[in-house]
Amino acid sequence: MTQQEQYLKAAVDAAKKAGITFKKNFGKPKNVQMKNDDFRNLVTEVDKGIENQIRKTIVKKFPAHKIIGEEYSKDETGKNDLVWIIDPIDGTTNYIQGIPFCCISIALWDNKGPLVAALYNPILNQLFTASRGGGAKLNSRPIKVSKEYRLLHALGGVGWMNAQQGIGLFSIMAKNCRKLRVLASHALQICLVASGNYDFFVTDNVNIWDFAAAILVLTEAGGKVTDMDGGEVSLLTKKMITTNGKLQTQIIAKLKDRD
Repeated sequence: MTQQEQYLKAAVDAAKKAGITFKKNFGKPKNVQMKNDDFRNLVTEVDKGIENQIRKTIVKKFPAHKIIGEEYSKDETGKNDLVWIIDPIDGTTNYIQGIPFCCISIALWDNKGPLVAALYNPILNQLFTASRGGGAKLNSRPIKVSKEYRLLHALGGVGWMNAQQGIGLFSIMAKNCRKLRVLASHALQICLVASGNYDFFVTDNVNIWDFAAAILVLTEAGGKVTDMDGGEVSLLTKKMITTNGKLQTQIIAKLKDRD
């Protein structure tokens, strides 16, 4: 087993182990709280518990690696260029409400970007995985993006945090595509592009833990990811366009002149 394969196995094992806690508390988590006094941004003790569980698993296997997590941010104790990026529950509101569109997201990045990825939805028993140069899979079966090349005929999703920006983004995309969906989990919606269910997904407000794993699944499935101007994404990217690769320039053009 290569080093990269070992990393992917570790990510999958950690996700599946945490999935037991995820599934046990689905739809009934305790101690739901607001983050940063934002009533739309919620966190539960399950989010924190799962992240701690994954962190302990990673530190035990790779003590020199850095870790970034949604709930506990950046760990500077590692001295390696390799960094694990964790979202213990992407789609927390869905999770709280008992809507089965949420997942555990684990990625490992190096100085070239995402190296391995595992996204696990224990409720629907969906495991998306990817390894740089090794393709993307859903439950061990290879996946590919769609072939739709006309934005007007495309189906996709949008995501946002700020309501006003969200209204503007939704309005522009709704006028220029066939249908839109708003399913809340950024990570899983990017994976829907990877699996060909969506043709695109665009978001106005995203954090590294929301997309760190999913964009590798997408690119390994033949898709494309850029910022809103068509540039490369980084750990600091906040606005993002993900597509099957055939719609990228069309969407960039539609969003270019918006406020």
